[in-house]
Amino acid sequence: MGRIKPERRTRTDLIVTALIAAIVVAAGVAVWWTSPARHTESVTATTPAPVQLPAENVPREVSVRWSAQSDVTTVPQITRDSLVTASGGTVVAHRLSDGTDLWSYRRNLPLCAAAAGWTGGDNDVLAVYRNSRGCSEVTSLRGSDGARHAARTSDADDTVHLSIDTGYALLYGPTRLETWGSNLVRGIEYGRVTAPVNPDVAPDRTHCRLYSAVSGADRVAIVERCDDDPGYRLTVLSSNLTSDEKIRQWGSTLITTSAAGPAPRVVAATDSTIVVYDGGADPSGSVGAPQGPRLRLFTPQAESRSEHPVAGDAQVPERSDPIIDQGVVSFWTGKATVVLDASNGNPMFQVTDAVGPGAVMAGQLLVPMPGAISVRRVFDGHEEFSIPVDRGQVVGPVALRVLGDTILEQRGTQVVALR
Repeated sequence: MGRIKPERRTRTDLIVTALIAAIVVAAGVAVWWTSPARHTESVTATTPAPVQLPAENVPREVSVRWSAQSDVTTVPQITRDSLVTASGGTVVAHRLSDGTDLWSYRRNLPLCAAAAGWTGGDNDVLAVYRNSRGCSEVTSLRGSDGARHAARTSDADDTVHLSIDTGYALLYGPTRLETWGSNLVRGIEYGRVTAPVNPDVAPDRTHCRLYSAVSGADRVAIVERCDDDPGYRLTVLSSNLTSDEKIRQWGSTLITTSAAGPAPRVVAATDSTIVVYDGGADPSGSVGAPQGPRLRLFTPQAESRSEHPVAGDAQVPERSDPIIDQGVVSFWTGKATVVLDASNGNPMFQVTDAVGPGAVMAGQLLVPMPGAISVRRVFDGHEEFSIPVDRGQVVGPVALRVLGDTILEQRGTQVVALR
């Protein structure tokens, strides 16, 4: 068999080959240039932070050890061993001893929200970034070293609120809501859905505006107002889809007769009770029930159970969020901090003139007060003593958390470590 002569490559062939190679290289450079990886800077921890053991007692005096900027959080966000702050496009975990960086994660996108959570389970930090689709890019970082281990993206509103309970993360904005498990797999999406795969998945309500939402006990409680609603509605959904891929609605009912005043605010969701703060601008509720600011308790089916007067403003301050800590929920109404039993939602007591929600330290409840931290018995609110604190010009709200023997206060957009 004779030898086959190789094909001759003409000058045109060489030019075409060179052009194809140039296009491939240019495309690769373009992909790299616009890729999230190029615009991401991740500095993971080289050594772990010291383990934070629970405090054995509450100090009688404290001083400021360090502070850090955290624009997008309203409550100090803590992992098992560090404080997490979020500003601009950067999330930073700080060592409690001196505030130095343990790890950091930065993108060239603005942060919408950040939260640390899954207490007792996964030690994770979630960072939500804004792009052309709203606050839609979510990254999960390991709390121990800052390594990225999960991400997701989906349609979202331009402004959102992020929270994490023991089972689910909850992200909601004015028109839509999502829950995710710790692996960032979506549980439910509710509200505005651009292209629903199954139109019959969600309850039959349209053009709903979401005002507040809280997750707990595998449920999501929402205050919303939908088409043809004269007032505000309380809706309770399951945090995950049913076996036939539908949203389970536990209950939904109108809780005000009009929308003339500010929307009520969901405070807590437990196995047996949904707690809503109502500023009393709309005289609603059963005949003879308390009027004015009050806590309204509902069953998981959104049926009214009881009402309890509290001190508060007609509208809860925008940066006021509940804190769940060691069996109690504390929530600042603008004029008082109300304390609930986290297991059943029942009100326990309120601390008037407080400036924010508190947390538990060595079995005592710490509540921020003007110029001090009030140390109280958890079961009845009796004050044991007071710790002087100089906050300068800061009036409130002040949200308080505890990690180890460090007291952390979020004062506006600053987080301050007291020891």
